Amino acid sequence: MKTCPQCSTGYPDSHTTCATSGVLLNKMHKGKRTGWLLALLIGVTVLPALSQQEEGPILLPKPKPVAKPVATLLVMCDLACNWKLDGKPLGRFAAGDSVTAPLSMGPHIIDATTLDGLDEVKKEIEIKTNGQMNVHIALQAVQATRLKADQEARDKAARELAAVAWIDPATGLMWTKKDNGSNVTWQQAMDYCRNLQLAGHSDWRLPTIDELQGIYDPNANVDGWHVKGNLQLSAWHWSSSQGTASGEAWAFAFNDEKRASGRLGNSSYLRALCVRRSGE
Repeated sequence: MKTCPQCSTGYPDSHTTCATSGVLLNKMHKGKRTGWLLALLIGVTVLPALSQQEEGPILLPKPKPVAKPVATLLVMCDLACNWKLDGKPLGRFAAGDSVTAPLSMGPHIIDATTLDGLDEVKKEIEIKTNGQMNVHIALQAVQATRLKADQEARDKAARELAAVAWIDPATGLMWTKKDNGSNVTWQQAMDYCRNLQLAGHSDWRLPTIDELQGIYDPNANVDGWHVKGNLQLSAWHWSSSQGTASGEAWAFAFNDEKRASGRLGNSSYLRALCVRRSGE
């Protein structure tokens, strides 16, 4: 049985045309069937998408991250130290202790310093396989080398100083090992000490009369001069102290512990022996 889609008149299946509307029954029937199929297809494909847009974007499952190979670093140090790994401070640990840290594959830098910051060891390592890598930091050897070098430098400086100067342990004053060696007036003696560059120092000065007498030693005899420190003298010595009269200054003789007030312009048998405060 066929039905005309336009006037709803029924016809046997053998009829092909509606007598009233003239519509081709088979063609219309076929078109109606095609329309229903198209509507069904749209409903299956479009409606879920529209519904999903209302609910939100489609979230696809994230891929699981691939685990990176990780090794373990064990660091030991023979002195208490602060340490870094690839530039990142990781605290301190005591001498003989050890610390561990996870490491990825590839190159890394270990940096360890003593607590006073004077000695340092840097090590470059490369992690190629899983497992544990042990690294020993030998700071003691580095510290010993530095201390030895420091002591050698002090000994050398002491030898060089002993050749040109002497420090009186009683007063802490540093004296030139020898006087200027020639006759000078008081002003020339003052200028000589003021301009002296010796033993790495430039703050030399002419001593007071009491400072000169302070290094007199009657039991010492250096070419007839009774002076401490094995100083090399050659005559009387000017002091920076004013003498008994205006225009005069005190001078001291180490051969007989005498003082004399001499005219500032006098230079006969008068020398300059310079002094400075050590430790300054």
